[in-house]
Amino acid sequence: MTISIKWKISIALLALFLCVSSNFVGIQLWINDSKAYGTIINLAGRQRMLSQKMTKEAMFIANGFDAGKDMEKTQQLFERALNNLIDGDKESGLPPAKTKEIRGQLLTVKGLWSKFKQDIIRGANGELKVASEMEALYSSSLEILQEMDKGVKMMEDDSSKAIVRLKTNASLTFIFSLFIAAGCFYFIGKNVFNKLRETVDAAEHLRDGDLSTRINITSEDEIGQLSSVFNEMAETLKMRQDQEKTFQRKLQEETVLAQAKERRGIAKDVHDHLGHSLAILRMKIEDVISRSADGSDNMTESLEDSIKLIKEMIQQTRTLIFDLYPIMLDDFGLLRTIEWHVKDYKSKTGLETKFVQAGTPAEPSRAVSIYLLRVIKELLNNALKHADAENVIVTVRDPDSAFEVIVSDDGKGFDPDSILKSPGEFRGIGIYSIREWVSGIDGEFTLQSRPGGGTSVTITIPIGKGS
Repeated sequence: MTISIKWKISIALLALFLCVSSNFVGIQLWINDSKAYGTIINLAGRQRMLSQKMTKEAMFIANGFDAGKDMEKTQQLFERALNNLIDGDKESGLPPAKTKEIRGQLLTVKGLWSKFKQDIIRGANGELKVASEMEALYSSSLEILQEMDKGVKMMEDDSSKAIVRLKTNASLTFIFSLFIAAGCFYFIGKNVFNKLRETVDAAEHLRDGDLSTRINITSEDEIGQLSSVFNEMAETLKMRQDQEKTFQRKLQEETVLAQAKERRGIAKDVHDHLGHSLAILRMKIEDVISRSADGSDNMTESLEDSIKLIKEMIQQTRTLIFDLYPIMLDDFGLLRTIEWHVKDYKSKTGLETKFVQAGTPAEPSRAVSIYLLRVIKELLNNALKHADAENVIVTVRDPDSAFEVIVSDDGKGFDPDSILKSPGEFRGIGIYSIREWVSGIDGEFTLQSRPGGGTSVTITIPIGKGS
């Protein structure tokens, strides 16, 4: 069973509380016992005084003084106090005799008290007439005093021993409390503060780019769970970094291949179209020259064919120039360039493309405009080559402070997650790189598609961003 860090700390603090409470209770017991022993010793000491007082009162009575009532009162007080010392008194909080030895000594005093009491009564009745009887009374008093002194001494010794025991127990409890406190601080420091410090250090390494940093998991409590989540986060970041590096490497490779492919295509177009047309034009011109030299008047057809070839060459040249750089962008702006390109794409490929303008948005920067034209060309090619679409609509809108383009087709569609969430497999890098570019200039990219349901890509470019 996993114990949470909250309960671990609570148990440690509870142990510390119990030790402190035990120490406090021990001190209170020491104080209470000290008070009790003090009361007992004072009471025992007073018994000595009472025995002396009764002796004097008996002698006073024997010599004719009226002290009978005082002596009777003193006698009752002595006897009640002696019984309380032996058996205790709940009303006054006086405990019974602490040990068997003290109780035995007090019982000895009580036995002497019986004889002494008889002598006191005789004195009170005026029966002590001779000096020998007075001396016997005095001897009985001394004997009680001696035994009471022994009892007081035994009580004092027992009190000293009890106080030493209580002091020792209090000291041991205090030392044990210190060990418990030190253990609590060590436990909290090791299991909480040290782990938090280790987590902070690991987070700083992660912040500095060290994605290999990990935290050693030593428990299953909240700190251990935090360490586990951190390690999972670091592992995820490392995996994404590796995927990003793989993507960037492949993107660079694809960029080089795309550039080479584009140049190869342009070279092939120049060779197949312009080169072929120029060769035919040369032949036509040579034919005109030959006919002119022969004096033939039928040159109109050759010249018309030459003019037709020149027109085709001009159109091909414009297409090649647009592929290299859309010069039209400098002259007419992004909106008209997009419109021309959509219509031109229809005439060249036969794909039903339509341009829709909803408002007149302000144009983004030149760099963004050039790349946005390439994005639209990429999306049109995707609709033609991959989606098997029959109709494509390119819509330009003007939301607040933005330039928005929507390219939608009625093709076969696909699962967007297969492209946007798995760039490491490198499928659909065109869509993925478009999204990354849009995100890099604080734009918004939305892809909606499903198998058999067509595709719609919405790109919203903030005006003034991405320059």
